[in-house]
Formats: sequence, C-alpha cells, structure tokens
Amino acid sequence: MYLSYTVLNPIIIAILIITMPQGVSCQKSCTGNAGLMKSIQYQLKLVEANDGKCDCAHRSLEKVGFFVSSSGALENVGTGAIVIYDSVTTNLGGGYDKSTGVFSAPVEGLYYFTWTVLAQEDKSFYTQLNLNNTVVAKNHAGANGISTHMSSSQSAVIQIQKNDGVSIRVHSGGKYMYGDKWSTFSGFKI
Repeated sequence: MYLSYTVLNPIIIAILIITMPQGVSCQKSCTGNAGLMKSIQYQLKLVEANDGKCDCAHRSLEKVGFFVSSSGALENVGTGAIVIYDSVTTNLGGGYDKSTGVFSAPVEGLYYFTWTVLAQEDKSFYTQLNLNNTVVAKNHAGANGISTHMSSSQSAVIQIQKNDGVSIRVHSGGKYMYGDKWSTFSGFKI
C-alpha cells in the first residue's frame, strides 16, 4: 500500500484522538500511549526514507523488470561486442537502455536474468552475460555442421548493486543470430 506523508498526518491524528483516554489532555504525556507513539514515529520514518512508499514487511515496493528482443538479425558481430536488443516490450523501473543494450540496476537487490539466442543453420552465435566487466554465465548457440537452426538459453541469479550494468556480449563466433523476437533478453528483481 502506498501512503504519502500528507495522507498519514490526518490518519495519525485520528488514531491519537481515538486511542487517547478520556480526560487526558494533549499537553500531558501518557505512558499508556508511549508504545503507540513510538510505533507511529517508526512508520513515519520508513515512509519518509522510502519516498512515501512502504509496506507492512518493510520491503522496497519498487518493481523492476524488463523484456527485450532483437528486431533484426545480427551477423558477423565481433567478440566482446554488446548485443543490442532494440525492441522493448517491458521496462519497469527504466533500467534497460535500448541504445546501448545495457541494463543499469535502478535499485540494489537479487535479480534473475535469462536470454535466448537462435543461431542460423550451419552458423553459431556464442554469448555471455556480463555484470559490469565480469563474465557471469555463457550461452552456446552453435549450429555448425547442422542443417537446422539452433536455439540456446541460459539464466543466472545474481546480487547486484544500484547502477551496476548487466549486458549480453558476444563471447566468440557471433556469425548469425536471428531477430524478429526469436532472440530475447529479460531480467527482474526478485
């Protein structure tokens, strides 16, 4: 539930009026309400610290997730190049940049990433998931010597910090990857 500080103020005043014993003035401290006041003050601090957003479990309510695909085929892409998925279906939190192919984490947390590559028959397109400049996982879509297309998927669960960059890069053999939503990249905060 999202509550702003301006909405909480009247609610807190109403709670205090309802819970205050008869005959007790607001100028006098009441030990019976001390626990209630501390709880209300704590909840207000949480709301202020989270830009007016909180929940009962005190977790961040910010949803982060993206799903992108390649609109066209990629051919003869060099080793280390970032695979740019230019067709964005979902981008909650605004972390994925379709011009660079990099997802920048808007918040710290545990994330799940997955990607799929469809390589053309008798060709390959090997990729890797990078966290900043570190390889986390690799994907082998190799159809060399095969007379049909080869699809390959990979996934990873990683803890990342705010503003860390996650991308799919060509590992080696970026000969031919199908687009038209056959090759995709997605991730979300768990």
